[in-house]
Amino acid sequence: MDYCVVTFASSGGAIAAQKVLDGQVPSLIMPVLREISAGCGIALRLAPEMLSRAAEVLEGSSLWREEYAFYAVTGSGPSLQVRPLSEEEVCHG
Repeated sequence: MDYCVVTFASSGGAIAAQKVLDGQVPSLIMPVLREISAGCGIALRLAPEMLSRAAEVLEGSSLWREEYAFYAVTGSGPSLQVRPLSEEEVCHG
């Protein structure tokens, strides 16, 4: 996996998550990849090694777990591959 993406059910959830993660987990705001057909259109990009920390911080926030989802992204352009991550993959890398 080259990087991880966190998607959200609403723009408000994306903004809240960015605030919660700020200073704890480096992240970049990006548009949701067209290969992911979920949520609002705003996503957060994370380094794979920050995935479990991000999940821990978000779990301790006021966001409900159903409001966000984690994806693994590999490649780019025509070779781009995106897949949802299981809870075990998120928590244990």
